[in-house]
Amino acid sequence: MKKQLRAWRNTALLALAATVCAAWIVFDNLFSPFGTPSVTLEIPRLCGRMLNEDEIDDRIDLQTEYRYDDQAPKGVVLTQAPTAGSRRKLTAQNPRCTVKVTVSLGKESLPLPDTVGKDARESTAALRKQGFAVKTVLQESEQAEGTVISTQPRAGTKLPKGAEVTLTVSAGIKTKTVTVPDLIGLGRSEALVKLWLAQLSVAEVIEIDADAPANCVVRQSIPKGMTVTTGTAVTLYVSREFYEDETTWKGVNTNT
Repeated sequence: MKKQLRAWRNTALLALAATVCAAWIVFDNLFSPFGTPSVTLEIPRLCGRMLNEDEIDDRIDLQTEYRYDDQAPKGVVLTQAPTAGSRRKLTAQNPRCTVKVTVSLGKESLPLPDTVGKDARESTAALRKQGFAVKTVLQESEQAEGTVISTQPRAGTKLPKGAEVTLTVSAGIKTKTVTVPDLIGLGRSEALVKLWLAQLSVAEVIEIDADAPANCVVRQSIPKGMTVTTGTAVTLYVSREFYEDETTWKGVNTNT
């Protein structure tokens, strides 16, 4: 019987102590008899949202760090501590709470290096190593074959990793060949037109004494049928003009 009374008494004392503690907590929060009022602050959910400091409780001090992230847009909170929903007690001595957040800078942006005039293969490898996607376009140019002529975008432009860069690469000058036409017997003007149509040029036109009508091509410096590169210069030899009495060439007396 005594043991039961003792157990009941201990239980009653514990219950009384718990009641007194609870009452004191309520009394302390309501009346703060010792001048130390306290409130409980619930940490808001910031992770996964755009950071807007104007919407943050004034009692929260943000400690912000930034890092690049390929998945999250710029300004989105990646991590936070303490976690959302946790509670912090604020008092007159400690009226504020610190929350640490990590904010995304978006995809990392890098300035496009200048590769103009450099070897296309080496430039492509270097750009891909930095994270760019590289596309090459060939273009005939007087620059050495395999040299970067230009880039799109231009050097110095800041681009996110994974952005596509187009390199215009010199293919050198591809020599085109043509066949020299037969100009013998043609008039001067007709021969010049035929050379132009064949993508050839005229070195000079030389008048010579010949048994042929005036201004008629009697010889050409490059024989017909020969294969040459476009723009090759051909010298034309044309017959000299007669005077009306046909006994002298122009400027030359044939009787002497």
